[in-house]
Amino acid sequence: MHIAIVRTEFIRNRGGAERYAVNLARHWLAQGHRISVVCTRHEAADAEGMQVVKVSRPKVLGPYKHNWFAKRAGVAALDTGADAVLCLARAWPGDVLRLGDGLHQLWLEVRYGTDGARRRALLNPRHRELLKLETGLFEPGRFGLYVANSEMMREEVLRRFGVSAERITVIPNGVDWSLFHTGLRDGRDALRQAHGIPPDAKLVLFSGMDFRRKGLPEAVRGFIELAKQNDAAWFACVGPGYTDAAEEELRRAGLAVRARFIDQTGEIAAWYAAADVFVLPTMHDPSANAVTEALACGTPVITSAENGARQHIRDGVNGWVLRDRTDATELAQRMGQLLDNPPVPDAVVDASSLISHDVNAQRMLEALKQARVLRS
Repeated sequence: MHIAIVRTEFIRNRGGAERYAVNLARHWLAQGHRISVVCTRHEAADAEGMQVVKVSRPKVLGPYKHNWFAKRAGVAALDTGADAVLCLARAWPGDVLRLGDGLHQLWLEVRYGTDGARRRALLNPRHRELLKLETGLFEPGRFGLYVANSEMMREEVLRRFGVSAERITVIPNGVDWSLFHTGLRDGRDALRQAHGIPPDAKLVLFSGMDFRRKGLPEAVRGFIELAKQNDAAWFACVGPGYTDAAEEELRRAGLAVRARFIDQTGEIAAWYAAADVFVLPTMHDPSANAVTEALACGTPVITSAENGARQHIRDGVNGWVLRDRTDATELAQRMGQLLDNPPVPDAVVDASSLISHDVNAQRMLEALKQARVLRS
């Protein structure tokens, strides 16, 4: 089968969505499918063995660059002569649109609220253009099928855009069990020792790519509340991003000695396994990969109700879903409960309803085939 995949940047190390696109394409390529990639930028090694079609997204266009790419990328994908077109970015037309980037309409409401602040935000032409593009993605005839990676996203699309229920399905993010598994916990002490963290510390881990959206300030404030009652509590933040304000807040609380800030690393799976609890009080996520990866390593997770990955959390069993992501007291209480009565790692995994990345790829292929029937 010849499959065209649209993603703005086809670069594995760029982020979670880009890693997903590359891994999916390479999985299908290894199965014997022919792959064409439509993108603005790519890494040659990531696209080895695939046809690459470049579509520009000129910065000079400012807020209009997204619509520019969307219209041209979809046409370019069709022009490859592919049997099916999968859009992993805001582009059209195609057979399947995967909603991995979330909804800009929902993000604006979460970020600015629904009153005056949001109206002021809409004075920014970038937001207006993205909302116009997003609405266009759900117009009749644009796609045969929509794929959400969480029930939360499916419900939001149904509520906001009038898509018929049979045209949107949920395929959860897959886990690469060769990279994320409970066996990594055997290396906990070595990783901790390398970073000056005591072996008996109660380690709270935060990780992400966009620290403000992912909730680093909230995670730090929750940890400070926890540390008032727990002298064994330590904090680690792993990933690239702005950390000065968080580090200063910890210094003022006298907790800098019990905190570690690690830049981007290839050891994120080892950090998940070394932690006693993973926290992600994110503003909004369709379904954060970090949650499923941490759970796969046997580490309980605390996340916000605004994260679609909440579907993998069983309160009190393998983590907690926060009622209020900004409530430091609630976060500290939930962390304390998991640290005082840690769940068995295998029980964490068993309660999480995870699927492998192979199963995810197979379900995506089935979705493409179903979409071709729906569009015919």
